[in-house]
Amino acid sequence: MDEIRELKLIRYWGRKPPSMVVRYIEEFSNEGEIVLDPFGGSGSIVKTALALKRRAIYVDLNPFAKLIAEVSILGCPCVEFKRILDKIINDKKLRVKTRRRRYREISREKLFSIKCPCGKSIEISSINFTRFYIYKQELNDLTELQRKVLDVIKRHKYISHGRLVKQLNNLPSNSITKAVKKLIELGAIIEEHKPLRISYVKTCDCGRTELSDISYIPWVINEPVYPAYWYPKCKLEYSNGISFSKKRDVERIYEFFDDKTLTFLSYMWHKIKNLKTLPSVKRCFYLLFMVTLTRSSKMARKSGGTWPINSYWIPRNYVVKNPFYIFLKAAKKFIRELSKDDHKPIVGDLSTVIQKHADVAFILGDAKELPIPNESIDYIITDPPHTDEAQFFELSYFYTSWTKDKLDFKNELIVNLRQGKDIERYFQMYSKFVQEARRVLKPGKYFTVILHDEDNKILKRYREVTEDAGLTFYKSEKLEDFYFFTFSR
Repeated sequence: MDEIRELKLIRYWGRKPPSMVVRYIEEFSNEGEIVLDPFGGSGSIVKTALALKRRAIYVDLNPFAKLIAEVSILGCPCVEFKRILDKIINDKKLRVKTRRRRYREISREKLFSIKCPCGKSIEISSINFTRFYIYKQELNDLTELQRKVLDVIKRHKYISHGRLVKQLNNLPSNSITKAVKKLIELGAIIEEHKPLRISYVKTCDCGRTELSDISYIPWVINEPVYPAYWYPKCKLEYSNGISFSKKRDVERIYEFFDDKTLTFLSYMWHKIKNLKTLPSVKRCFYLLFMVTLTRSSKMARKSGGTWPINSYWIPRNYVVKNPFYIFLKAAKKFIRELSKDDHKPIVGDLSTVIQKHADVAFILGDAKELPIPNESIDYIITDPPHTDEAQFFELSYFYTSWTKDKLDFKNELIVNLRQGKDIERYFQMYSKFVQEARRVLKPGKYFTVILHDEDNKILKRYREVTEDAGLTFYKSEKLEDFYFFTFSR
């Protein structure tokens, strides 16, 4: 499973395990034995092992990944989940701050309502935006491409990004975007975000379902509103002040949301944090909130997807969705998945799994320093972070900034020059991991690592480092876009 999906939160409930992982677990372990995934991610391998009647140990250094895995595998009592959901939905009012920093209560529906041309107040479900560029001044010393882009904007006085790309259809769109960003930086043009279409939650009495060709949003509450509760104000940077490598357009988490959406999210997070319910239910609502975060942010596109590239960014054309209905839709889907499967594994700690008193244990920890006894694991199969550009901890920060969980960037296995980790440092860390894998694996048992790299030199390096740790190469196999390297102890 491509681990980046854990960060996008795309259909993590009820996902079928890859058939290739099923085959490997069946080949290299028996029912009742312990399967370990030291880079557990979204939990798909552990979930597969449990479905095949093995015991399982999940380990991951990322607290957000662990949250996804626990919810996906353990779920929660459906009746209690519904009770809490009803309580949240039936709370029609929320507290906000006004421009004068005064608190007042308003209805959720009114917060996201506009005035229809017929005069009625109607709740909106989404607003589509585009970026417009406005000519400001002439500049010298521009590149040929920057000059072409500026000339088109100057000729039109203002133009949308989509129309600009069409006007320059003989040029790569990425190059046009880079030229635009530089022109904005130099002050030659100004960028504005313009609404294109407003969709209604339901049909208005006048028959309208949307508004288009609009120049402004006719909000019922036209004055600015501000969150009445806490929200993260942190920058997209490491603790030493160095900026993340995968970001553009914004500097802080909250800049991905408009004022009304941020106000609602702040209120919703406050409600969820203070829920009086079972820990498993609270975990589920934490994750539902994270789904809502992503899909109500300015990273959402008209096509419905978010994060098409592994970076923090706001698309040139994006859609802002009503966060309440995103939350409600995700919750209803979760209820359907909870209703499908009443059988849940017995969760315990490491010792209870080893002693056969529990089915699964979840450990927040470092794969290079496993808190597992020597020679206690029957089979290890894992899909570690690879040498590509996917920065899992950086992207997880979008969520952990709300939970206030600390991300251990220092021990993250990754290639990231901002963290001082080149390919040599990566394999030094990987070597420590496979030494740990050998230590906890029983003699005569097997270790499988799933790799995505296509570079033969890199694949050879994986094999050599693993063999240097004392494991014996058994076989390799390419299945779909993955390489499965298996070693014996």
